[in-house]
Amino acid sequence: MPTPVTAILGLGREVGDAVARRFDELGHNVLAADDSAERLDTARGAMPEDVLLHHGDLHTRLGLRNALAAAVEGFGRIDNLVIIPSIEDPDTLQDFAQERFDKALAKTVRGAAQALKVFAERIGDQDDLPEAGVERQRQKGTATFVLPYSALATMPGRFTESVTQSAVLGVVRAASLELAEAGIRVNAIVAIRPREEKMETWTAKRTPLGRAALADEIADAAAFLASAEAAIITGAVLRLDGGRAGLAGVLDV
Repeated sequence: MPTPVTAILGLGREVGDAVARRFDELGHNVLAADDSAERLDTARGAMPEDVLLHHGDLHTRLGLRNALAAAVEGFGRIDNLVIIPSIEDPDTLQDFAQERFDKALAKTVRGAAQALKVFAERIGDQDDLPEAGVERQRQKGTATFVLPYSALATMPGRFTESVTQSAVLGVVRAASLELAEAGIRVNAIVAIRPREEKMETWTAKRTPLGRAALADEIADAAAFLASAEAAIITGAVLRLDGGRAGLAGVLDV
């Protein structure tokens, strides 16, 4: 039976390492890709030795094709993507500069769409993995985006980040419909990530559970969305926000 292959495009600061470990534990072959050689070197010590590393651009068609080709060359196939888009530096509307803004849109939003297109093209001709059960349709592949909470709710000082990350959710919704017939499921995880908790001293006051999501919790969510148990789920946004979405005001802590 073929071993499923998962490619992680972009590592973030902690989350990509945890995702690689989780899929490796589940028996997947894993490729971890990033455009920063330094980040890959740092991640190497946090990942199992059998994770294949790839350094290259992840925002252009050529770069994305090279990343997925590396997975296919290394493992013979590609089944799942976990995409962790880069996050723009803090800025305000008053800081708006068209060239910088257009570059951020192209890198994050166009890159997200391009990744899905290249992925769909790559797996279109490969054999399906065996069915998990007679009730479940075969799935050709899955793509899961891991986004910061600014994709859903923002605050002053995160203008470009908020625009680009929320636009990725539009890519998720539209692509989930476009790719459903091809058997490719597309979902998103929106999480209060460890990075955000370090930046925001008021996390405990705005989050009923009092903390950010752990990197391992995000990895577990990504593993679920890629699994046969989630075969009916596409176009969904899974919130890992400790109850923040249901809170009006702040907590007295």
